[in-house]
Amino acid sequence: MMPVTIIGIMSGSSLDGLDMALCRFEKKNESIAWDILKAQTIPFPEDLLSALKKAPSMSGFDLMELDADLGKFIGLEIDHWINTYDLMADYIASHGHTIFHEPAKGFTTQIGSGAHIAYETGIDTITSFRNADVAAGGQGAPFAPVADKNLFPGYKGYLNLGGIANIDLLSKDDEWLAWDIGPCNQALNMLSQLMGMPFDIDGIMASKGDIKEYMVDELLSMYPFQLGQPFALSNATVQSTWLEYLRSSKENPVDLLATTSEAIARLVLVHLTPLINRDAIVLVTGGGAHNHYLMHRIKALSNAFQISIVLPSKQIIDFKESLLMAYLGYLTVQGTSFGISDVTGADSDTIGGALFKALR
Repeated sequence: MMPVTIIGIMSGSSLDGLDMALCRFEKKNESIAWDILKAQTIPFPEDLLSALKKAPSMSGFDLMELDADLGKFIGLEIDHWINTYDLMADYIASHGHTIFHEPAKGFTTQIGSGAHIAYETGIDTITSFRNADVAAGGQGAPFAPVADKNLFPGYKGYLNLGGIANIDLLSKDDEWLAWDIGPCNQALNMLSQLMGMPFDIDGIMASKGDIKEYMVDELLSMYPFQLGQPFALSNATVQSTWLEYLRSSKENPVDLLATTSEAIARLVLVHLTPLINRDAIVLVTGGGAHNHYLMHRIKALSNAFQISIVLPSKQIIDFKESLLMAYLGYLTVQGTSFGISDVTGADSDTIGGALFKALR
């Protein structure tokens, strides 16, 4: 089978930019050979960033306008990128920016018009990856196990420290389990921004703060452990729990960073308990993997239970989610099920997203 090149596009809940990765996939017997050929993060312009932050409270009319604006922005940025570096791609696979994620009510909403992306780039574009799973009764997340088990074999667990932390792991019975853990970079970045910084570089500010144990207990109590229960966390829930609680606190912001980092580390450890005493190796990716202080705390807690934490290359840390979207696009054009109904809670497996054909 001929190689397929796909540009994976991800806009995470932490709003730190648009991640783009040109990926190549080729099926070889029962395995997939893959490579990230080029990757880049594009910051959002201030007006678009401001609009995305306000999106959940927008009117339907304004939200649809933003959907078109974001799609056009993504399309123009991809077009500029591929022309600048003389790149070629068969497809674009864009996650879009999540505005609402309410699987219990039967819907999920990611904006960033696929029609606009396809028009601006002249490349067939796939979007709306979560909708089919939600329609089948699933949580529409997490999708990470699709890539982890096929593209990164050999680990017992896979931890993603994005705006929201999530995990997938192999149980003692070799069954895949996966779920969202709780807030991560959304909370840390919000606290950093209160001090005039976009994020806490290397966790340096957090490392200088004092941990408030009463607050750690409060933060952990908002996200009780639900092993085996498919769980997808919405941005709205993050806002109404940790972010609202932290904004209302009178504690020093540096102490809040230290406290929130400790809460994230302890929450992660709780969710790693199925791997305790199994000599497990866990692969960690996502922006939080660059936070040295947070990683120090996660490693310290995990090592006490014979769980080893491993970081891949910087490119994989930064662009694993874009690679995932590209791989989901690859499965879609192959007509292959994602095969994750067991972890999302869907009644059946589903195939892919919506394809927008480009003008030729």
